[in-house]
Amino acid sequence: MNRSTFLLGLPALREGALWATARALDAPVLVSANALSQWAVDADGYRMWTGFNGRALKLVHSHPVALDSAGFVAACRYRGFPWETEDYLDLAAAAPWIWWASQDWCVEPEVARDEDAVLDRISGTVRLNTLCLNGAKRRGSAHNFVPVIQGWRPEHYLRCIDRMPFVLDCPLIGIGSMCRRHVGGPNGILAVLEALDSAFAGTATRFHLFGLKSQGIQHAAMHPRVASCDSQAYGMAARQDAWKARAAKSDRYVAGIMRRWYEQQLATMRTTPSRPGLNHAPPPESPARLAPHEARIRDAYEELRALHEAGELSWSQLSPQHAYEMAFLDE
Repeated sequence: MNRSTFLLGLPALREGALWATARALDAPVLVSANALSQWAVDADGYRMWTGFNGRALKLVHSHPVALDSAGFVAACRYRGFPWETEDYLDLAAAAPWIWWASQDWCVEPEVARDEDAVLDRISGTVRLNTLCLNGAKRRGSAHNFVPVIQGWRPEHYLRCIDRMPFVLDCPLIGIGSMCRRHVGGPNGILAVLEALDSAFAGTATRFHLFGLKSQGIQHAAMHPRVASCDSQAYGMAARQDAWKARAAKSDRYVAGIMRRWYEQQLATMRTTPSRPGLNHAPPPESPARLAPHEARIRDAYEELRALHEAGELSWSQLSPQHAYEMAFLDE
């Protein structure tokens, strides 16, 4: 069985104690596009994104580094990507990343608060994957492109695959919205992996799982489909430890905690985990019968999503109001 690899998340790509420690540990690294972002303050005092830091990319030539699009940070901190897809594609083509992930729209509950929001963000993810793949082909950087699928329930991920079937031919794909997820339960890591394993039956495709907790890493590492996972959870431990010790949270201080934490994660990956609670989803309930006008609006919303995935509508046009207008446009 191919062993899973653990990628050490770094908060920034720069020379210093964290980078030196990652190299000393011979740990492959994951950084997000946001870690390379540059900002300025305009005349009105507003913070503006001004580009990516190209000077730091020299480090990627000397150590294995993967690139993440920073979808969760973009959703929570900026309410959307502050850079254009073309900017991200230029960054992806500018360095020899071991792989770079598509832009995507995460669907954690604090970001997508209902089913319509999840489905909208899945459509957005499909569109971004298509744009990233096509842009990568134009730039000659498709060889290390990793598509990313999104969902909260297992069937959401299957919906994503249905709309971007090219992922079935990819050697590696990213599985998003993992960092807030339990191991067991109907929507847990194991349930998602079971559904995806079936969907990819007969293929050699393997998965990267973004931002797992320690328990999730231990279980995921045992799955033959899981090629790799990543985490930067030592940052929280470093903050708590520094506060208790009344010490400055310098990069050197954090690097010591990161070293111990990383070695612990590797040891955890080599141990057999105990079985978590219920993994399988309960039998689905019968869907509620919709009134004729509700079914009409639902169908219109699905058509809007399909149009967005095809590039014929913008993201801003995915809304209940537009679905209502489309449903009754002929009246």
